[in-house]
Amino acid sequence: MEAQRQGDSLVSKILPNQDEEFSKKRTNASLVVGLEVQEELRSQSSCLAKRKREIIFVFGLCTLFIVILLSTTTAKSRSKPTLLQQLDCAGNREIKPEFGRDTVFSGSFRDCDSKYFGLKKMRIIRRSDPLWDTLQSRLGLHTSDMALSPLIVVPENTCKITLQTKAAILDDVFIISRDPFSYTALTLSPKNDNQISFINATFISSNKSINLLIAPKQSTTVEEVKIYVQRCYNYTRVEETSRASGQFPAQFPRILHHEYNRCSFELYERGIVDCDWLKVTTMSDVTVGEFERVKSLLGEENCFKSGVRSNPVGAKYFIKVRGRSTKEGEFTYAYLLSPILSADVSREFTFSLHADVICNQSELTAYVVGPNLDVLSVPERSRPFLNVSTEVGDWMHHQKVVTIPKEYPEFQILLRAKVKNQGICESCGLPAHVVIDEIKIEASYPKCPTSEIGNTSFLNSDFQHGTYNNWTHEKWQLSSRHRYLEQSISSDWRKKMLSGDHINPLAIGDLHLALGHYFRSPLVIANINCSCVLKFVYTIYDEYDSLIPVHVVQRFGVNATKQVKSHEQKTLWHNILPTLSEWKNIQVPVKLVDNGVPFSFDFNTVSDPSLAPTGWMFFDDIKFEGCDFSLYTGES
Repeated sequence: MEAQRQGDSLVSKILPNQDEEFSKKRTNASLVVGLEVQEELRSQSSCLAKRKREIIFVFGLCTLFIVILLSTTTAKSRSKPTLLQQLDCAGNREIKPEFGRDTVFSGSFRDCDSKYFGLKKMRIIRRSDPLWDTLQSRLGLHTSDMALSPLIVVPENTCKITLQTKAAILDDVFIISRDPFSYTALTLSPKNDNQISFINATFISSNKSINLLIAPKQSTTVEEVKIYVQRCYNYTRVEETSRASGQFPAQFPRILHHEYNRCSFELYERGIVDCDWLKVTTMSDVTVGEFERVKSLLGEENCFKSGVRSNPVGAKYFIKVRGRSTKEGEFTYAYLLSPILSADVSREFTFSLHADVICNQSELTAYVVGPNLDVLSVPERSRPFLNVSTEVGDWMHHQKVVTIPKEYPEFQILLRAKVKNQGICESCGLPAHVVIDEIKIEASYPKCPTSEIGNTSFLNSDFQHGTYNNWTHEKWQLSSRHRYLEQSISSDWRKKMLSGDHINPLAIGDLHLALGHYFRSPLVIANINCSCVLKFVYTIYDEYDSLIPVHVVQRFGVNATKQVKSHEQKTLWHNILPTLSEWKNIQVPVKLVDNGVPFSFDFNTVSDPSLAPTGWMFFDDIKFEGCDFSLYTGES
């Protein structure tokens, strides 16, 4: 054992030296291998770097090539842009017209390139502009400079667009539609005024985005351009119950009235209603209702069993609109549009109608509108010249003198009825209504010249001498000759009113009020076109305070002193007051037309007998002032 330990000790002394040497050799070998690996790695890294540089170089070349290619393509596209690109550049500002408002191109407009300049929002297209060549070739033009509007976004439900511009000379205006490209040359209607042309054109666009292109063949100045968009409407005549096939008034014969228009709603001949006004409806607004031609309001006891009975011939019609029983809005609206009237004879017109509104919050308004009309926009942006909003329970005569604006060479009258839905009125037990009858529009003439005023005293009557002074009568008598007057009227009222200057006035009363009795002048004929005044005084006695229906009517034709049809007369005045405690002075405008047609004047009491009016009316001091007419002898 001892020998073994000594041997192990000897070995342990020798082996450590061998291990150290082996460790050194191993370390050296590791170093050599590491160096070789590092060298190999270094070589591979260098190769990768080299390849990376090659890839980057190639990528750079490719990128440069692509950039150059794109630059070349862009340059080419800039030199030859598509038409849509050029239009987008030229019309890069949108305009959205509103119904009922003129859209005027005015003010500055930003061009796509600063080398171009604009005029009043119209882009000037010059020969140096690439768009000039494109438009010239596509539209077949041979013009100098052109003007292009911004992009016009046409509102939904547009049926009509009107363009108007003021220019010294103007040849071509085009509507350019997009996607797909198309163009339409407008038909221009010039109107000269002091050597300046007002260019008008009306068109319909199915495309909702358009540009206007003005392309004059010679140098000109365009001061401004207006466009006016109109909603889709249905227009029907009063006697029609079905919708019209068209959507704006151009579908009907264009009847231009110069001095006079009347709508009575009565049958004229062969079933034609004496009225050329149009009912206006639209499917885009559920609150818009429709007027209806009727003889009476069904279900009432004392309200509107007939129209205005200023003429006893035939059935009496009127129009009405009533509130709905549904909850489609608080109110129902109805519109009535007159034919076109010219303002070349006069700038002043007398407008009148008979109407009433049943139920509070209902109303009837009247507006003067120009040739470009968007019906629903008019009440929102215009002030009415007539407003009827007070319930009376009987026909009321309303009359206004209307001055036509100078910018309207032609005009129309718009009536709007507004009636409350789901309401029952206490006065008649009916839903809310607006009723209308006997509409009249008439040009006003200047006053008769003093030098031309004839002697019209042969019609003046003060009844002081107990005579009627050429007037004829039926049941109208001097108050002193009425048998039952003293029994019907209190002595206190008679002492107060039938005395002094009015001791023996003309009187009509009791049941005679309902039987169409009259006080009528002989036939006379105008000597000149002019206007004058009919004056008289009147008073009323009625213990029930009802409205006694008396009219002053002008009747035309050689048979005017006998019987006339509805269209052969016009109402000048209608009593609108109940019992009076004084004499009321009245002045009625009279228009004299020198057309060879004789006429007469009528005080009449035509009414519905079922209304059984009561009371008495008294007239005195009938006088024509400033008039020029003569007694008609039957010679033309």
